[in-house]
Amino acid sequence: MVKVNTISKYFGKEKAVDGLSFELKKGEITGLLGPNGAGKSTTMRMITSYLFPSKGTISINGLDTQKHTLETQRLIGYIPENNPLYTEMLVYDYLEMSARFFDSALADIKRIKETAKSVGLSDKLMTSIHELSKGYRQRVALAAALIHNPSVLIMDEPTEGLDPNQRQDIHRLIKSLSKDKAILISSHVLQEVKAMCTSVIVINKGRLAASGSLDSLSGYKTIKMQLEGSRIKDELSKLIKKDEKLKISDDKAKIKEVRISTKKEIHPEISALASKNKWIIWEMQAEDSLEEIFKELK
Repeated sequence: MVKVNTISKYFGKEKAVDGLSFELKKGEITGLLGPNGAGKSTTMRMITSYLFPSKGTISINGLDTQKHTLETQRLIGYIPENNPLYTEMLVYDYLEMSARFFDSALADIKRIKETAKSVGLSDKLMTSIHELSKGYRQRVALAAALIHNPSVLIMDEPTEGLDPNQRQDIHRLIKSLSKDKAILISSHVLQEVKAMCTSVIVINKGRLAASGSLDSLSGYKTIKMQLEGSRIKDELSKLIKKDEKLKISDDKAKIKEVRISTKKEIHPEISALASKNKWIIWEMQAEDSLEEIFKELK
């Protein structure tokens, strides 16, 4: 549905995004994860054509966003960072205005009521936006993004500033919308992505750091150890399967830094090998591989 092909974005000499490629698919919620300043918002603005790439291309349903800007923008619902709203307006009036941006035919009372109902705003239509809580203001932004029934929904930090209950409400709403849409959500909070998404794109300094389904990235554990002894690499290699990874620091070091990426529980086997070979285990800890990737971002 959305194909991002080696896009880069320069601001003067500064490269904010550097050669990113990925796809967004119908029925999936994809998390765009990275620390502040990683290039998440810039990437989203390029997909929505608020910015154009300095290099590379983006297509939506086969249409190049630079050649078919208006057509592709109509396919997207977008909630930018910090959720800018006209807070002096009634919810109904704001949704009517949002509909008219796309097509005056959408600005009918039936369409507005249907959209409001889909995000739990039916009883707030005649309320001024400034009277709403942050959670309900986010629902207004979501309704405005959905008013033209887009096939792609893009949200930049959609739960920023919300309390835990409001976050859970937004999580449920977003999941309920994913059946017939491709959804992209940015966040710098790993747990937010885990709560909502089916796949993850991790970027750092504008570059791709990791990508894949949430299950594939979260299913692996990274076991980190400090071992002292002989034949460590030979013995540990026997535990590792083709889809697993073993990394050991310089063999000449007395105490070796060991990392194993695996889906299985191998602590007992490592302990048995240590006992058999008289290794000293100075440290052993396990982390979710996605957490490990995220922690290493700088």
